[in-house]
Amino acid sequence: MRLGRFVTVCLAVLMLSVGAVAAQDSVPTLIPPTLVPSQTAGEAALISESAIAQIQRDGQVRVGILYNEPPFGELNIRGEVVGFDATLGRAFAELWGVNAVFVQVTRQNAFQKLIGNEVDLLLAAQVHYRGQDARVEYSQSYYRGGQAMMVRLDDPAQTLAEMNNRRVGVVMGTAAVQAISEWQRRGRVNIVVQQYISLDEAIVGLVNNEVDGIVDKRYPLRERILPDRVRVLDDTVQPEPYAVVMRRQDVNLRNLVNRSLQYLAQSGRLAQIHEEFFPGRAYPLDTVPIWSNLGESAPTPANFGADIPYPSEYAFPRVRASGVVRVAGVPQPLPQAPESDRRLAAVNQQLAEALAARWGVRVEFIPGTESDPVGAVQRGQADLALGVRPDWNSTDRVDFAGVYMLRGKRLIVPANRDITSLADLRGDWIGVFAVEPESAAMVTALAESVNARASIYTIGREEDAAFVMLTEENADAVFGDSLRLLAHVEANPTTLKFAERCANCDVWYTRDYLGVAVPRNDIDFRLLVEYTLQELALDGTLNALLIPVTVQGSALTIEAVPGSSEYLGLSLIAR
Repeated sequence: MRLGRFVTVCLAVLMLSVGAVAAQDSVPTLIPPTLVPSQTAGEAALISESAIAQIQRDGQVRVGILYNEPPFGELNIRGEVVGFDATLGRAFAELWGVNAVFVQVTRQNAFQKLIGNEVDLLLAAQVHYRGQDARVEYSQSYYRGGQAMMVRLDDPAQTLAEMNNRRVGVVMGTAAVQAISEWQRRGRVNIVVQQYISLDEAIVGLVNNEVDGIVDKRYPLRERILPDRVRVLDDTVQPEPYAVVMRRQDVNLRNLVNRSLQYLAQSGRLAQIHEEFFPGRAYPLDTVPIWSNLGESAPTPANFGADIPYPSEYAFPRVRASGVVRVAGVPQPLPQAPESDRRLAAVNQQLAEALAARWGVRVEFIPGTESDPVGAVQRGQADLALGVRPDWNSTDRVDFAGVYMLRGKRLIVPANRDITSLADLRGDWIGVFAVEPESAAMVTALAESVNARASIYTIGREEDAAFVMLTEENADAVFGDSLRLLAHVEANPTTLKFAERCANCDVWYTRDYLGVAVPRNDIDFRLLVEYTLQELALDGTLNALLIPVTVQGSALTIEAVPGSSEYLGLSLIAR
């Protein structure tokens, strides 16, 4: 019986292949799909000018896209390129004041077309894999994909850990094969893998008890849900962050793309595109962290250089040779410093030590760099700076290696009052810190937006916030930086709480991200920092370090790029 089904599936695949060839007679640009990306070895050659120069000369951006990967890219029966990636590519072109020209690529030839200057960037459901970093460069992630596990509806398993020592199916030749291998290695699980020719055949095998689960991309699994037969576990076998790909070390194009992604995210356009192709599925708010000074004007190629500013010296060879990583921006606060300053400094000191330990070097904290940590990195005085807000006004000076911490404006209120947001405080007094004049302006503006009046009480010292509310009763709530509020809620857990705004609202009034500043266009060192932060997040070290500065339930999601835990010859896992 099994042999009969195998023959049937093979005949079906052959018929589909013939159909694909026939379809190419009418649409000669179509190329038969390939399943997995090429893993051609070798580094890309250095480039002499940014793709921005060609985009400006031609008045167009050439976008490499898949024609056979719905809902991301597809050539429809009317000869139109449609999908999430196509719509995003057109949105970029509109911001940049140029035309979008779509060029078909496949999984096998996409990087060759990019490196060969046949396209300016790839928007082709491209998962950022660490193994490709020697060839190309990736933008921020704009979509959180992932390999997921489907099980039978009546299976008792609720987590991936419960799939240990069981049988799992996978479609041969797909990224799921690698994902399962990496999951077994990192999770130290033992499973029996059964390969199938197609996802539909694998689902049949699951329903017929040939396997206990199947692994594939989450979105096609969801599309094939049989409500009375199977379900998909919430856990992710392997994250798949989708990013825009460009030629390596084209820092100006990367900044243009990242700023455009952030602009589209802030305006809500990115969420609209997501809703169009994934209806009913919320677009996570922190998918694209928005940096300081993004601005209200759309980014254009003219705002960025057309050159390639290569570093005069690369950081990692110096760090490895000296055995020292020089860190800026981490102060030694005085004992009388505010609690928030002391907590943040301690966390950043511990984080610096954790990074250095994974690299097998020691830390040298550079004193006197707290006021201008970015300048210390730009001048070569430090290799990196911690606790820095990624800022668009500084991207011509340094690069920012991701983000590791979230802080921002929040509201704390008495635990016994039914207050969810500033809109509930009509006629009440709202405390703000004297060192945060912007908070008073925000409270006034928010109150006016709901036709309310804000009465502001200014708090002179950070340590007085709880006293002002609970003892003096001069304020009914306090609005301010979450780091300044956190210690008061922790010290008064039965009498103070963070207000949650509303069920469908972002609990944060502002989101301020902290990251790492590194030398500009030093791609290998930037990726070393990012991947080490990701490994610290994967094994729980980072979350443990950040507990003193994290509002409960509001930890930042750090998505790990799939691939080896070794980079630049270093093992980035705990020793």
